[in-house]
Amino acid sequence: MTLSLEKHYRQQLEALILKNRMIMSILKALHSVEPNAYIAAGIIRNTVWAHLHDVEYDLNGTEVDVIFYDPDEANVRAHQVSLEMTRLYPNMQWDITNQATVHHWYIKDNGESIAPLKSIEHALSLWPETATAVAVRLNVGDQLDIVAPFGLTDLFELKLRWNPALVSYAGFIKRRDEKLFLQRWPKLQMMNHGT
Repeated sequence: MTLSLEKHYRQQLEALILKNRMIMSILKALHSVEPNAYIAAGIIRNTVWAHLHDVEYDLNGTEVDVIFYDPDEANVRAHQVSLEMTRLYPNMQWDITNQATVHHWYIKDNGESIAPLKSIEHALSLWPETATAVAVRLNVGDQLDIVAPFGLTDLFELKLRWNPALVSYAGFIKRRDEKLFLQRWPKLQMMNHGT
């Protein structure tokens, strides 16, 4: 991945988000409710993939993953954010997670728990696919902050690549099949283990 290509993809992602009134509305509302929160995963991935497939991505009724990191906060804040975002956008399904608490409930395929996560970037670096490990928030200057520990190349080049950091390959394949990635997004390229 060259820096200029990554910069190009960041500019493309920013442009896609900035022109999407619903996503911008969500980002502004989320910033007022929890300034440190990001939208992540499917809402970002599917927005890009829909654009690359030249299809409309209807956000109505979709699940919106929201992540934040606060080691001093229990799940009370996540619940409060969920209630407020549900009040503001009742047609959305909200999945709000304080990444600092994930180690309390996440169990690996082998039954082991995970170590505490250190940051948003650390959390994203463990997600099952590289193209899903992207989070966006609106900062205090109304600029977009993008966190993508694997970069944006796989996302924009339609590469479905397993991230072995936490989820087993079997878990990745199960997730791919349950989410119908290859059926819903036929231009996706399934990447082999070593590619």
